[in-house]
Amino acid sequence: MFATLNRNLLKSVMLFDGVFSLAVAAGLFAFSGPVGTLVGPHATPAVLHGFAAFFVVWGIFHVAVGRQARPSPAAVRVAIAGDTAWLIGSLAVLVFASGGLTFAGMGLIALAAVAVADIMLLKQIGLGRQQRAALA
Repeated sequence: MFATLNRNLLKSVMLFDGVFSLAVAAGLFAFSGPVGTLVGPHATPAVLHGFAAFFVVWGIFHVAVGRQARPSPAAVRVAIAGDTAWLIGSLAVLVFASGGLTFAGMGLIALAAVAVADIMLLKQIGLGRQQRAALA
């Protein structure tokens, strides 16, 4: 299993990110009230539904790219740029808007930022491997 995952790292990461994003979207649509209470007063149902809608689009994009025989380098770069924007936004929220968050909300945003950074790193490694394999 790990050999297959290693061989198809980029496809696996893109598919995982897509499926996870769709699951998060479903969770935010279904549980926006409790999640908003946990995160803080600025996490209204409307804001969380907006994030959920974004995650639907993001998830579909990732699944579509991950299903390609050889994921498009340009599409993967778009995904990496999106991850980078997410990280910058997360840090900005933690620095400038932490007053509107609960302690749990700050922890969830920090945890999500670490997870996004990890996934982004795996995408970069997978893209590098794919490009080296194409040259060989």
